[in-house]
Amino acid sequence: MMNIREMRPEDIDQVLRINEECFTTDAWSRKAFEREFELDYSYPFVLEEDGKIMGYAVVWKVLDDVSIMSFAIDRSLWGKGYGKRLLSFIIEYFKGEAKSITLDVRRSNLRAIRLYKSMGFKIVAERPRYYSDGENAFQMGLELEERDATDKGKTFKASAQ
Repeated sequence: MMNIREMRPEDIDQVLRINEECFTTDAWSRKAFEREFELDYSYPFVLEEDGKIMGYAVVWKVLDDVSIMSFAIDRSLWGKGYGKRLLSFIIEYFKGEAKSITLDVRRSNLRAIRLYKSMGFKIVAERPRYYSDGENAFQMGLELEERDATDKGKTFKASAQ
């Protein structure tokens, strides 16, 4: 059964494996992931199925702006809907809590750009030489709608499953 929940320290080994296989340059270190647990504005999530982590997202919420800092799905599962499921969860989770969601993506990462566009993200800027290997990034953004009045009282952090 597929489940999305808050990342825990014991998840880091599996998350690091996914991060390192998806990001040949600019992969996060163990220390970077561990630091996320100490930040009030960090929301690290994992997508798991039968106890195995299939993907993760690290999201920062500062005031009413949300930034996806790192997002990856196990490479063997690309194209099977896991990325869309995790991204849909993030959008719903922060709807009514933030005005927008932004992220940076390699200009050459067409698969990810297609996913983000399919979920309503638009390219809002290009960041020259953003990555350590000199590649440019597209900054993409999604304006969030207000939550329905019937949903206002829900605490999504508790229901991240």
